[in-house]
Amino acid sequence: MIRPISSVEAAVLENVLRVGAVGTLSSEAVASVKRLCVTAICKCGCATVWFGPKGDAANGSIAAEACGTWEGETIGIIVWCADGQIVGLEVVGTGTLGLPDPASVRPLERWFQAT
Repeated sequence: MIRPISSVEAAVLENVLRVGAVGTLSSEAVASVKRLCVTAICKCGCATVWFGPKGDAANGSIAAEACGTWEGETIGIIVWCADGQIVGLEVVGTGTLGLPDPASVRPLERWFQAT
């Protein structure tokens, strides 16, 4: 299963990188967001997607963390990277989650302030 990243996935990913970067990605990696190809989706049915040849077997480090709102619930969002490349966009919460509204993406510490 290979498909281009959707406009909503790209917008969420870019916003998470903007508000929640915890590492340093090259400007080339950040600029590549709109050209990423989804190579795997989460087996649980959530909106988590993986990029690159390793698909859902990718592992690496956290490039950015933030939170956002999906169906009125605050959820976590993680951008994963490996070898300087973006390899995953993960949604974190309870149940089968969709992508948050890109405009709702905010720094992770605001998740804890809201609870």
